[in-house]
Amino acid sequence: MGRFLALTGVDPGDIRALMGEEGFQIALLAHICGDEPLLLDFASGENISPESVVAGLMALSGPAMD
Repeated sequence: MGRFLALTGVDPGDIRALMGEEGFQIALLAHICGDEPLLLDFASGENISPESVVAGLMALSGPAMD
């Protein structure tokens, strides 16, 4: 989470409020999905498949633009 916060400039105290914003959710999931070791660690910690995390990102962000 520290790397995400450093890259985005988000204050740790604002995370709880930001979690309700779709754009923040997309950014966080995109960050997780963009780093395979992080994705695998996150999915393992949440007891879900990595594919479920990617599916969540796709559901929130909509279809990819060509």
